[in-house]
Amino acid sequence: MGFLSFVRLFSKLAKPADVAAFILSALLGYLAASFLPEGAWASYTFILLSYHLFLTWLVIDADRKRGVALPILPAILTHLACLALIVTVGMGRNSIPFYAFLRFGIAGLALFERDWIFSVGRKVEEEQPATAPVSAVVAEASADDHDAWLQHLAQRNPLSRKPGMSIQDEYQEFLAARSKNRLAKS
Repeated sequence: MGFLSFVRLFSKLAKPADVAAFILSALLGYLAASFLPEGAWASYTFILLSYHLFLTWLVIDADRKRGVALPILPAILTHLACLALIVTVGMGRNSIPFYAFLRFGIAGLALFERDWIFSVGRKVEEEQPATAPVSAVVAEASADDHDAWLQHLAQRNPLSRKPGMSIQDEYQEFLAARSKNRLAKS
């Protein structure tokens, strides 16, 4: 159970690009914290910077089909609650065993926050494609025309359909031919 086991577990929860962003954000946080003297500020800088970089990536790369499930104020409160949890873990850096390794995984809480804020509870309304206008022939069709159409379908050879022609197009052609026959008889 090493670093690769952690990466395999993490890759089951996130996309490969998210794993790369997680590792990059941890490296950037480590780099920024290395410029500070050893102590609380270095630890907080590492945790908060890597967390926010990773959360920023997750929000930018979020699935746009899922809507934001929370209004702005609860989303801000959720973020503040996650920050409180992260800072609390950072405060325990002297008493938490293996904190030097554990701090690299703290940014993984951003996955939870992203899923909480962009949950599947509310979906963005998808635009319905514009329906084609009903042709005049179909609009004037009567119940007798529909019965004749059903009788035509029952008696015709199913292989006689033209390739690429929909049933709706075939129905319109049938109604047009039927109306021409009516006009010719009268």
